[in-house]
Amino acid sequence: MKTHHTLTLRNALSIAILAAALGAGHAYAASSDASSTSAGGTTAKKTERVMSDSWITTKVKSEILANSGTKGFKVKVKTMRGVVALNGTLPSQESIDQVAQIAQKVKGVSSVDTSALTVASK
Repeated sequence: MKTHHTLTLRNALSIAILAAALGAGHAYAASSDASSTSAGGTTAKKTERVMSDSWITTKVKSEILANSGTKGFKVKVKTMRGVVALNGTLPSQESIDQVAQIAQKVKGVSSVDTSALTVASK
């Protein structure tokens, strides 16, 4: 009896997750259509910028992880209007410079803020 209850709960949870995912996609499509028809396209530009900032953040994170010299580093990345802000503690100033250089090379990055990166104390 417990197994049947667990399976039913698992099925219900799976259906809820699927419904939420489909609903989110539909809501995004609807908001995208509405934003592209807004006066002056202001909302469309904001949506495009947010998507672009999200893409930049994801790309910077993946480039840091893919680089053999920086892949073990835990760096938080946030992007606002093309400005990438890096946050974390790294082993050396050279590491900070390397991470900043990787971020700067990503398409769409206008500048990189490393003020929240610190060198680990030994």
